[in-house]
Amino acid sequence: MKFVFYDLETTGKNRDWSQIIQFGSICTNENLEEVDRFESKCRLKTGIVPEPEALFVNNNSIKELSGLNLSHYELIREIKYKFKSWSPAVFIGFNSIKFDEEILRKSFFKSLLESYITQLDGNRRADLLNIVRTNNFYFNDTFKTLINKKGKKSYKLEDLAQANEINHHAHDAMGDVIATINIAKIIKSKHNDFWQQCIFNSYKKDVENYIFKNKVFCFNDFNFGQMNAFALTYLCMHPKYGYIQCFDLTVDPKEIINLQYSDLKKRIKEKPIFVKTIPQNKHPLIFDKNYLFNLEKFKEINFSLLNERANLIQSSEDFKKRLILILNEQAEEKDQQGSQLDILAEESLYFGGFPSYKDKLTMEEFHHVSWDEKYNISNKFEDERFKYFAQKIIYEESPENLPKDIFNKIHKIIANQILTLDNVNWFTLPKAYKQLDDLRVKFIENNEDDKLSFLSEINNYLEKMQKTYEPAKFL
Repeated sequence: MKFVFYDLETTGKNRDWSQIIQFGSICTNENLEEVDRFESKCRLKTGIVPEPEALFVNNNSIKELSGLNLSHYELIREIKYKFKSWSPAVFIGFNSIKFDEEILRKSFFKSLLESYITQLDGNRRADLLNIVRTNNFYFNDTFKTLINKKGKKSYKLEDLAQANEINHHAHDAMGDVIATINIAKIIKSKHNDFWQQCIFNSYKKDVENYIFKNKVFCFNDFNFGQMNAFALTYLCMHPKYGYIQCFDLTVDPKEIINLQYSDLKKRIKEKPIFVKTIPQNKHPLIFDKNYLFNLEKFKEINFSLLNERANLIQSSEDFKKRLILILNEQAEEKDQQGSQLDILAEESLYFGGFPSYKDKLTMEEFHHVSWDEKYNISNKFEDERFKYFAQKIIYEESPENLPKDIFNKIHKIIANQILTLDNVNWFTLPKAYKQLDDLRVKFIENNEDDKLSFLSEINNYLEKMQKTYEPAKFL
């Protein structure tokens, strides 16, 4: 199995609205030896307000980004085709599943490309941050760690690299990729069995089969700044979302399984929480039950007790049926609340459904025709989201090929989004100016003139953007 280590730098932190500006990836063999690499940068998209803090941290100057020939649409297509050429593989990054993967998926989505490439065609996905945290939870001989300002072990990539004498060009996509590979090599060389189990967990079906076959197993989860281990047994699949639901065996099931529906619905929200959700497609860290007995809190718990409780849960069919009804009712209540919210196309990857077969064919056609033909193709989409994305791509890449009324419509949408004073999900010009002012005060106090010059460049860019879009409010 090959591995694809990747990292990206973006214009901000919002996973629906930020754009990728730098991408780095290395394909390795199973021994983590490099066989190929890809890296690239692209210019800023029209209408995207970059976060000054993000540009500063990533050291991406406006001058450099503005001078690049490669567009964001072209970069995303290059990433897609490179990933396709490396498949099947394990796609892995550092904090990738919660951040990098989400931005990448949504960039594919808005570029009319397959969003879930890292989970299709035999591909798997993993997150090295989860692996590092769990490894350090069980073993003391793998890593040295620095202590952060809160007095806790730091799992930032740059801190791990520094503590373990790994050369690291921080906040650079390829630099982060190389550091990630070197950290993975340390784990693999010192605890190969642990590493192999973590990679096993990178595939949804393998996770499900493991949980179904092991009556009692160990699950690790990181929440509220700390890692915890749970002794679990399988309960059911969530009736709405499909995630695995398990019972925490440190809770006595005798007090719960005979509760009536209304009492059970109340108890499910009370502590100690007895239902644990395992998102089997997000690289959960599951292990053999023997891992539990290395931990202090399980040393006084007899395995026969855990086994006895697991048997009771497995045989309590009526209890599981009531639980499924409650989970379904909770999901419906949540969906009703969510349906009252306005979800824009850019935020709709997980809410608007998958593209139809016809729209998939239209996407392929859109990518392959010339720019002067793309507008006609855009009108063939059944789903209005994809029609909008197609026309927005033309607006960004070849605006002269849009009818004037369509250009003005998109131009006005962007203007209203980036100029608003409302507290919206995306980054706006008013937010950018506020962030610039805060950074400027900080740098003046520290006499950092070179950084002030960097901010001035961003400020000029934002002012030009404002002049471009302010007249669009009156279109």
